[in-house]
Amino acid sequence: MSPGSLLRVQLRQLCPTQPAIGHDQVLYKLGKYACDRRKLFDDYCEANGQHLSGGVQPSTSLRSAGDALGVKPPGTYPDEMKTVVIGPGQQLYLTDGHHTFSAFWEHPGGGPETSVWVRVTDDFSGAASMAEFWIRLLDERKAWLKDPQGRPILPEQLPETLGLTAMADDPYRALVYFTRQIGYDKPRTPDGRVLPSEFLEFYWAEWLRMLLPLQGYDLDDRKSYAKAVEQAARLMVANPGMLIGSSGRTALEMGGYRALDKKVLRKLSASDGKFTYLLAARAQRAALARAI
Repeated sequence: MSPGSLLRVQLRQLCPTQPAIGHDQVLYKLGKYACDRRKLFDDYCEANGQHLSGGVQPSTSLRSAGDALGVKPPGTYPDEMKTVVIGPGQQLYLTDGHHTFSAFWEHPGGGPETSVWVRVTDDFSGAASMAEFWIRLLDERKAWLKDPQGRPILPEQLPETLGLTAMADDPYRALVYFTRQIGYDKPRTPDGRVLPSEFLEFYWAEWLRMLLPLQGYDLDDRKSYAKAVEQAARLMVANPGMLIGSSGRTALEMGGYRALDKKVLRKLSASDGKFTYLLAARAQRAALARAI
């Protein structure tokens, strides 16, 4: 199958290429979706390359959503789509979108059978062995084989499916997500196009893990969590020329800002900010766990 091909698949068909996600990032999305159905379907349509959703009926769910939900046909905006590599046996390996698709997996109206469109970037199905396949993935920076503590893992240790139960939690990966537009953003060209930046957030997380102990912060408290984000962002902007983790690139090349965006920081912990949705979803998940 040629690069650029589009496939409609169910989430259960996708194999992760990283062991962990930031659970708090997924929980924030779930908290937001619980209060804003339009955001849920906008994100769904964006992942399908449709940019935004059109009219959404009260009965519409992720499982029942069809291609007509978007304002454009699937694949109209291919750069917005999540990506896969085809491996031996025609298995699909997800290389971007673990957080978004895990949120769809965990959503009450979603789950493993939720259908999505993905874009093929490479077809490595002709690899002579699984070892050769993984070597090619790593050479192309399309797999992240490190656990949440930064220790190398084998491909056999990767989770079999998406979702919060299967995928380990990396709190530093979530921390990086919340610093976006405060201490960094995805690198862009002068005309505003997003530059390819595979595992950008994991490199930042790898670097922050060495510099910022999270034990001193209460991540169940909005204000304390915001202080952790602020300190992370201050480290990001401290020296634009410093190398970030094992990326081989400088902070500036990784999208680091030259100064904090304090306005976005303040909004993060406001009553209608991301942490409010995150903590509400976390509390709901804990209550459900106790009830089982």
